[in-house]
Amino acid sequence: MAGNKGYINLPWQQHRHGARYDRPFPAMSRPECIGVCSIDARRDYVDDASGASYLMEPPWPRLPIDLNAGIENVIRKPTDHATKDLEFVLLYIQRHKEQLLRKRPSQPGSLGLQTDFITLRGILRQIMCMQYEWKRVFRIKATLLNGNIYLAKEDTEEQRLENENMTEAQLNMCSWGFKFEQCVTSAQPGGKPVTNEPVNEAEEFMGMFRGQLAGLKLLYGAELDCVVSQEPVDFKDPAVLDSLKFVELKTSAYNMNHNQMRSFEHYKSANWWSQSFLVNIQTIFAGLRDAKGLVQKIEEIDVRTLARSKPWNPSAMAWFLEQFLRQLKELLVAIDDPFAVVQVDFRERRAYYEVLRGPEHQILPDWYRNLLQTG
Repeated sequence: MAGNKGYINLPWQQHRHGARYDRPFPAMSRPECIGVCSIDARRDYVDDASGASYLMEPPWPRLPIDLNAGIENVIRKPTDHATKDLEFVLLYIQRHKEQLLRKRPSQPGSLGLQTDFITLRGILRQIMCMQYEWKRVFRIKATLLNGNIYLAKEDTEEQRLENENMTEAQLNMCSWGFKFEQCVTSAQPGGKPVTNEPVNEAEEFMGMFRGQLAGLKLLYGAELDCVVSQEPVDFKDPAVLDSLKFVELKTSAYNMNHNQMRSFEHYKSANWWSQSFLVNIQTIFAGLRDAKGLVQKIEEIDVRTLARSKPWNPSAMAWFLEQFLRQLKELLVAIDDPFAVVQVDFRERRAYYEVLRGPEHQILPDWYRNLLQTG
């Protein structure tokens, strides 16, 4: 398994859409939010909660909400953002090294984290859903440094070309979700949404989460839409962080046709559920919009109900993730090279891997490697 090329043997056949699945859910701790940070309009890291938003208090804005309002001035996220997301997690670790980094008795002169994996929530979500979305191409890169495995997403050449050649209509549809967020959130609790300013899709508010899956320790960053609170939140207080109620904001089709309903039942609902589950979000507010981008209804969805009577299975998704992470860890430990990068391509019910070496393949910058050396 530790050759330069091969594939990770995953349980693709453990569950098919609509089939029975009785294996109990693996042991998993409740995800704990241990800190927050922000990404500003220039895509620079900011070590505070300046990017946080609060869900507006009822009543909702008057319907319909026009998600195309001001769309000609929208500032879109750079197409290469996925490759840089891990760096924001690394910057958080740098800013909070006293809290997170520990000396390693087995390797004097080095620091490490008390976790197995450092990554992004979006990567974990996509792996969980891969056994059902096996026609989708998905690439990640992984490296082992000082006992910790780092995972980053990378677009394939086909995906880069697809992103660069999106039509104006496709780009606008992607922007509708950001506009919906702007229309139902504010920068202060009890404040009114500011909807006459251009939407900047580059801005983010990120939470850092810690959890365990079947004995594997995880540390991951996750973009958070908004928090529910009638008072200003002290995001620096660990007790407050652990008790916050974050909610997810989505847009979806209003009065779905047969194909849209099937897509939601088979795929979109699984993505919504896993995305929320990984950060302990209980509630989704969905702006149901028509084909012209007009929100006709805002629906409150209990995340727990998303998994009911669906052709996918939450337990199967969690076990699929566990199997991938465990086998990836075994592979990287066998390679035993802090500069080796394992590139994994999910294609057609296979997880092909290739071991890459060289500066052009690295996912960890030199400044971070230096940070983990104590001299």
